[in-house]
Amino acid sequence: LDELATGSQVPWFREAITHPGREDDYWVTRDYATGVSKVLAPVQFVGGWYDIFLPWMLEDFAALHAAGRDPKLVIGPWTHTAPGVLATGLREGLGWLRSKLLDDDRLERPERIRVFVTGERTGGGWRVLSGWPPDEGERRLWLADDGLLAEGEPAVDSTPGSRRYRYDPADPTPSLGGPVLLSRQPVLDNRPLEAREDVLTYTTPGLAATVEAIGPVRVELWIRSSSPFFDVFARVCDVDLDGVSWNVGDALVRVEPGRFEQDASEAWPVFFDLWPIGHRFAGGHRIRLQVSSGAHPRYARNPGTGEEAANATRLEPVDIEVLHGSGHPSVLVLPGVEGSTVG
Repeated sequence: LDELATGSQVPWFREAITHPGREDDYWVTRDYATGVSKVLAPVQFVGGWYDIFLPWMLEDFAALHAAGRDPKLVIGPWTHTAPGVLATGLREGLGWLRSKLLDDDRLERPERIRVFVTGERTGGGWRVLSGWPPDEGERRLWLADDGLLAEGEPAVDSTPGSRRYRYDPADPTPSLGGPVLLSRQPVLDNRPLEAREDVLTYTTPGLAATVEAIGPVRVELWIRSSSPFFDVFARVCDVDLDGVSWNVGDALVRVEPGRFEQDASEAWPVFFDLWPIGHRFAGGHRIRLQVSSGAHPRYARNPGTGEEAANATRLEPVDIEVLHGSGHPSVLVLPGVEGSTVG
């Protein structure tokens, strides 16, 4: 890849991709996040829902707040380098700096946390929050065999079920939209992706009224696999009245021995956080969850063999079974919401 991009080998790039895990000592010794709580200077964070650094920016914000500091936070509908984030960062940054350096707060916005809510074409506008994440509870949506997302928890005596797909690293599930560094469009029509046989979808009925969700998103998926080496990609989408599925937030996790522990039935509890969201699902729209095992090339494909992705010499297809119902209730957990119940 480095030779294709630059015409020569890039040693630091080659070294970095041989250490894919954040917990690897290679990255631990280069990670300054543990020192964030020691920062005494005033800090203002400006980022976007589609910024590739958003989750870690929010971790730093939380660390400073927990240490008794008073950081400010602005999240808009932007990627990392979008014109909007640059303009807002400059405007709000100048007012903030003037307040801190010249003791003149005439240009500084008073809100400590301000986020833009996406959705409904033009978006839901700006919200002022008292904390991050908002303390508004959660909404749990359970996955069902018929591809539905439902608010009702499966009955204890309900019949267990599942859905299956095969992930083939020789034809990896492609990436489509999502957080980016540059100004490429992050939100796209996901119907071509959802038409693939290696992508499962679970969808609510149409919403009776608008639902607004701001905060972290989580999935708790019970999965059986033909291999102990596989990835799980989960994505929340907003399906509009025309049936177009627009991506809202997602994440990928790599499963390997020692990371998740199988239960007695050999099911893996693949529980992980998705990208934080601030989104408004309009009345009549549907909430959708995608489940697959890749988003290539945004995430390096899993060869299915346990080899490092950077040096893999073999590619092995993996059969995935997503479990539902009694005993293994897979669920999507949305952040605190306002609006109607689903369905």
